[in-house]
Amino acid sequence: MLDFRTDLADERLNECIKDGKIDGISSEDVDLGGTLKVTKVKVLNENGKRKIGKEIGNYITLVIKNIETVTNEELEKISGIISEQLKDLIKNYNSILVVGLGNIDTTADSIGPKVIKDINITRHLKKYAPEFVDIKTKEISAIAPGVLGTTGIETQEIIKGIVEKVKPECIIAIDALISRDISRLFKTIQISDTGIVPGAGVGNARKEISQKTMGVPVIAIGVPTLVEAATIVADSIELIANQFNEFKELKEATKEDKYRLIKAVLEPSKYNLAVTPKEVDSLVDNMKLVIADGINKVL
Repeated sequence: MLDFRTDLADERLNECIKDGKIDGISSEDVDLGGTLKVTKVKVLNENGKRKIGKEIGNYITLVIKNIETVTNEELEKISGIISEQLKDLIKNYNSILVVGLGNIDTTADSIGPKVIKDINITRHLKKYAPEFVDIKTKEISAIAPGVLGTTGIETQEIIKGIVEKVKPECIIAIDALISRDISRLFKTIQISDTGIVPGAGVGNARKEISQKTMGVPVIAIGVPTLVEAATIVADSIELIANQFNEFKELKEATKEDKYRLIKAVLEPSKYNLAVTPKEVDSLVDNMKLVIADGINKVL
């Protein structure tokens, strides 16, 4: 399997499945019509985990083909789909901690903290003013713990301390991801029940946030906002080889060979940058709105 950087389970599956069906993996595509599609990948056992490099559990991927031009009605539909997918994972948890991972001062990494600002918080109301809250309302608290470089504290340690004090039944963690495919940036939302390792996609992995480390289920919601420079160059060479006859000899090299060669050249010079679209500000705002709305609907 090509060791490209991606946090998306369906991308890893698509790369591995070229060799045939994988024991330990099940997948399902659901076309919702228009610009929306849902892919469900389930890692069933250790073999599946080893093959695609993802933990055993469920990975639900919502693909939005034209996020730049979606209408308000379409955004409402997307948030409704997020809510539907979360419903089964949240089950009957009544006390939930929502965690916005990332750095709010770095736009491509700010989705998590920005979502937190739009979450409907109820824990304080249920505790101090229960007469103003419906008895069926879930107890929701939220935190944007920042990053190690600005706090000096591992994000996992901050969240674990809050969990020990607040005692939520479940955690929802939102973070930015990295993709293998530039066309997936800001057009994909992945929901999983396996937790998350902040910074793993860009090679700066911190301590994992999962049921194993937190003691409660962790649902992760992620949006790919970055792609590796080596990936862009390798894909560009592929396009050149396909469009211009004078470069047809480039077709003889596989995509994997091109990627490895370019990465070997870029890495020593520290030019294998993580790249994000120039419209990143508006794309982050669109995504944080639909994710926050989707979470609020189910909570």
